[in-house]
Amino acid sequence: MPVLRHPLLRDGIEARGYQIEATQACIRCSTLLVMPTGFGKTAVQWNCIADALHSNVEKIIITAPTVGLVEQHRRMILERIQIDESKVRTYTGSDRPAKRGQLWDEATLLIATPQVIRNDVDSGLIHLKDVGLLIIDEAHHAKGNHATAQVADRYRQQASKPWLIAATASPGSTQKAIEQLWKRLNVKQISVQKREDNMLRPYAVDMNIATIRVMLDETTLGLLEPLEAHQFDEINTLRRQGFLAPTEHLTAGLIEEAAQRASIAISRKDPRGYDAARRISDVRRMHMLLGLLKTQGLRSARSYLDRADEQLREGERSTSRFLKKQVIHNFRKAVQNMDECHPKSGLVRKLVEEHLVKNPNERILIFSEYRDTVDHIVEDLNKIPNAVVNRFIGQSKRGRREGMSQKQQLEQLERFRNGDMNVLVATSVGEEGLDVPSASMVLFYEPVPSAIRSIQRRGRTARERSGSVHVLVADDSRDVYVLQASKNREQRMHNVLARMRLNKPIDSYVTRKDGNLLDFEIEEGDSRQPALEFLKQERTRLKSIEKETGENKKDQVDKSVSTPKTAPPPLHKRARSQKSLFDFADDTEDPWSPVLDGRDVNRQ
Repeated sequence: MPVLRHPLLRDGIEARGYQIEATQACIRCSTLLVMPTGFGKTAVQWNCIADALHSNVEKIIITAPTVGLVEQHRRMILERIQIDESKVRTYTGSDRPAKRGQLWDEATLLIATPQVIRNDVDSGLIHLKDVGLLIIDEAHHAKGNHATAQVADRYRQQASKPWLIAATASPGSTQKAIEQLWKRLNVKQISVQKREDNMLRPYAVDMNIATIRVMLDETTLGLLEPLEAHQFDEINTLRRQGFLAPTEHLTAGLIEEAAQRASIAISRKDPRGYDAARRISDVRRMHMLLGLLKTQGLRSARSYLDRADEQLREGERSTSRFLKKQVIHNFRKAVQNMDECHPKSGLVRKLVEEHLVKNPNERILIFSEYRDTVDHIVEDLNKIPNAVVNRFIGQSKRGRREGMSQKQQLEQLERFRNGDMNVLVATSVGEEGLDVPSASMVLFYEPVPSAIRSIQRRGRTARERSGSVHVLVADDSRDVYVLQASKNREQRMHNVLARMRLNKPIDSYVTRKDGNLLDFEIEEGDSRQPALEFLKQERTRLKSIEKETGENKKDQVDKSVSTPKTAPPPLHKRARSQKSLFDFADDTEDPWSPVLDGRDVNRQ
């Protein structure tokens, strides 16, 4: 195996042509590095760190969105780069400001959460003038008021010689979003590596993605019927009054638009606005209840209403009105002592049980949008022999429910990585960057609308060996539309990136370095050669393999064309894409919702 050599890299790093190509781009100037999950964006970062240290850069910062990723970066850097351990420090909100000031002065390489860097720059505790390299991991967060974007802003303003590497597998699903990311980070070029490229294809491992459609059981359908009938009447009233748009599918976005119309009516002293506002409040809560019952199960729906009681005791009038509805009273009475009946629950147990029987030494990651569902899955799966199951959630407190502290999160990840538990059930905080090589199966309890999040979740498996991804979709529910929306956005992203590859010519800006990789060599057996010479040979070798493979495929196609009568008929026709799919990404959180572990709550 060819290995990469550099004065500051430890032995044993495999030399891969596409990583050397990406390193060449990144050391030349500030770069947005787009590379699929599992192909080693982190290795490119190590190479750039080694180059920076060898060039006597005074200070290097790596930002990562979660404390788990911060610790992971530190551990890997110490394994791969020859540097005094005391010079590599983590820099997070768990450190007191006085200690952070000392860390900043003493360390050469700091791995930090972006919120802390932003806050300490703004307070004057630190200054970014001497930061010679800023690496932004999971760079797709760099938009709007997110701390990652604000760190990039401050770095551009303060650094004397800015050099920024922003790495992500999923920069956005539209050209506008990707261009905004590019401009906000102030990078000079985009280096795009695709799974289908000649250079990457030999290193790709199998990822089997299965979408499993489940039909709701008769019990759930019976529970849904009176709730949906009541919701239908309320929606029709609001449509007749002109507050709700007449569409086939009700979404949180449409409900929010109706609420804004009611608010305008109230501001104009229109008495219909008050009645509409009350109905819209109830419709929003019923919409959430129905969604939970269809996609999550009976227990999550019941927990949602139990949290309403907490709100009621705090004097929430609209909550009282909703809970006193006869249809809600009847539902709560009917399900009070009922066991879980949603088919997803039993299916998850079956999939996990079968996987652990076949692969007893491997690990499983399960994702759900809702903390209640996470708790229910953990409870169910701990009944399986040989399954050691626990949860991984964010820090925020929701009502009486506590989150996980930073310390608890790190301990949980370490237990999972070491094999002390073999099934981890996580909310969105577990989606990004976690390197668990033995996680051979990822299970989505429900699809997610965002292409970025879907890519990140899938990337937790098939990193070093083959893996499987199972996506559970409840028929006739929000799941169906979310899945299609995510697929459409991901396809758009790949199409846009294909058009934007290395969009700026190299002579359109001042380069930091010529990119000759003079300090990098490739060792294979007893021979050594410059890294760029190896890259040139790899391009030629892999291109010839691709050409040979393409010719073989062409021969196969020609043969099938010459004997059309023996060709098998297609198994099915692809459904026509629905152009009018609505956006599910902006669901409004209900005050007593089980919803969605906060995307930024866990960041410091």
